[in-house]
Amino acid sequence: MGDARVAYGPNADVPRGGAERDVPGERREQEATSGEADGPDGSDGYDGWRGLARELVDRIARDGRLTTQAQRLPGAQMRRRVARCRAINAAALHEIVEESGWPTAELVGEEASTAALMILLHADDLALKLSCRDLITDAVERGQCPPIHAAYATDHCAVELGRPQPYGTRYTPLGRPYPVADPEGVDARRVAIGLRTMAAEQQALAEIQLRRLSRASA
Repeated sequence: MGDARVAYGPNADVPRGGAERDVPGERREQEATSGEADGPDGSDGYDGWRGLARELVDRIARDGRLTTQAQRLPGAQMRRRVARCRAINAAALHEIVEESGWPTAELVGEEASTAALMILLHADDLALKLSCRDLITDAVERGQCPPIHAAYATDHCAVELGRPQPYGTRYTPLGRPYPVADPEGVDARRVAIGLRTMAAEQQALAEIQLRRLSRASA
């Protein structure tokens, strides 16, 4: 992930936000039977969103596989493969958002919505990140996405704009957080949305790195 490291490990690919949450049963049944909410591909209701969910999860899974390969076999060719995968994913996400809005956890399930978030965070497109950050924030306010999603999107945009990040979720390649806004209040902000304190997070990152080094030397 380069410097786009998230708070749950130096090379973690998925922000933690709870178990997958699918479309609530009553609404899912309505959409699947009545077609009140068309899927993103024009199909009726839940089947369309389910197809989009599979696509998003598959896309970030490929990103993860290529990233792991690039870490094991570093080199220019693997870096180009990862970059190409992420560029393709970003273009697909841009099209999805243009056509259907942000794929919220309410519509596609939390796993797929988290996959969409990771595609966004890996994208080399600040304009896309800024527009989706606002969509994600609106979705959180409506209870359609976990608050953690907005925290990650907000922090990534802040860092790319050269500003302090409010939640401290983005780390440098050396495993240190980028500058944090109001450091005295950051733990309260993090805990309020379900994140660990900065100290606990950095301890967890150190333990993960130690385990990786141990496996590499075994």
